[in-house]
Amino acid sequence: MGKFSVLLMMVLMWCWASMAEGEYMLYKDPKQPQSVRINDLLKRMTLEEKIGQMTQIERKVASKEVMKKYLIGSVLSGGGSTPSKHATPTTWVNMVNDFQNGALSTRLGIPYIYGIDAVHGHSAAYGATIFPHNSGLGVTRQVYIIYRYV
Repeated sequence: MGKFSVLLMMVLMWCWASMAEGEYMLYKDPKQPQSVRINDLLKRMTLEEKIGQMTQIERKVASKEVMKKYLIGSVLSGGGSTPSKHATPTTWVNMVNDFQNGALSTRLGIPYIYGIDAVHGHSAAYGATIFPHNSGLGVTRQVYIIYRYV
């Protein structure tokens, strides 16, 4: 009976300690209404975190460390900005995931947004299909062809 009491007490203390570590954050609960989540997150954010979330940097200057240090909210690959000369889809995914790991390792764990300047296809992806601009497709007046191939 004595060993059982000690074991039970240890289990209860472990449960209590683990609950104390993980504060319930409304903004991370997908069951909460969006407005509740937004208000909760904004109340928790410092001025530096808000400024970081409004900042978009070019891919060339981004890194896991930069994302974490400056709390960056968005990264953009401008025209022709690639991780390497013949970057494969795997290379792109690894790069984006590395940036995301930096963003998620911040105090609030806010994911970042990645953008690509790809008006008519992601031409920076090696071997990608490039389409004419929408205005170029429109002036053909060949709607059936556009639907067939795009």
